[in-house]
Amino acid sequence: MPVLSAENRAFWEEHGYVAVHDAVPPENTKAAEDAVWNFLDMDAENRETWYPDPPRSSIMVEIYQHQTLWDNRQSPRLHQAFAEIWGTEELWVSFDRASMSPPNRPPKLNRTDAGLHWDRNPFNPPSNLGVQGVLYLTDTAANQGAFTCVPGFHHKIEAWLETLPKDADPRRQDLESLGAEPIPGKAGDLIIWHSSLPHGAGPNFADQPRVVQYITMFPAGEDSEESRAKRIDAWRNRGAGFSGEREEKEFTEGKTAKLTPLGRKLLGLEKWRS
Repeated sequence: MPVLSAENRAFWEEHGYVAVHDAVPPENTKAAEDAVWNFLDMDAENRETWYPDPPRSSIMVEIYQHQTLWDNRQSPRLHQAFAEIWGTEELWVSFDRASMSPPNRPPKLNRTDAGLHWDRNPFNPPSNLGVQGVLYLTDTAANQGAFTCVPGFHHKIEAWLETLPKDADPRRQDLESLGAEPIPGKAGDLIIWHSSLPHGAGPNFADQPRVVQYITMFPAGEDSEESRAKRIDAWRNRGAGFSGEREEKEFTEGKTAKLTPLGRKLLGLEKWRS
């Protein structure tokens, strides 16, 4: 059954992002949230543990191959959403990490902007489709560090680039002034966005943390046996990063995640086409 309605597709085309509600079951979001807290050696019910000394250098959590993260990646509804965006079910899933953003608590933590950025080269024309995604593991209000983007900027980026001085760095402009908006959501909501949108995680001015998992999918590169081998090795040996090129905490302490038949194809362990 289609996940995106005609209204969803029209919204995606106009605004460059779309929210997929209940992309994974509630028990999956809770299990993944618990895994993030355990990975951080923090207590979700004890706010004193959210602010370690020395402070964390980033809201990112270097957890990549945990079973709960894979359970979300291989959710059929989540895969279907990306398949409808791409126009094909033959996709691979990224090995993205998680994030935990606690409430602002000066002087221990005082984030005041969304840190809007691009993860891909902003000089690529919007016709070069690239998508990214974030799965809310907790209910997230607009002021709670919600995903923030500039809606519709995939239609404007080329014209905007032409307004900049020739020696200007697009990444160092006041991107929030372009019309940034926070996108709230419930636990289990997946937000997919066009990679041409400036985006980031807003500052958390609420009283509860924001916990998320980053997930994206892209057309499977099954013609490259080298790419398949690297992905399989990263999963099997719990490597970190998009290609599993680093050793992190999971390498020594984790267990190789179990995959469903869909998960085996999203990894590349089995090919979509025999």
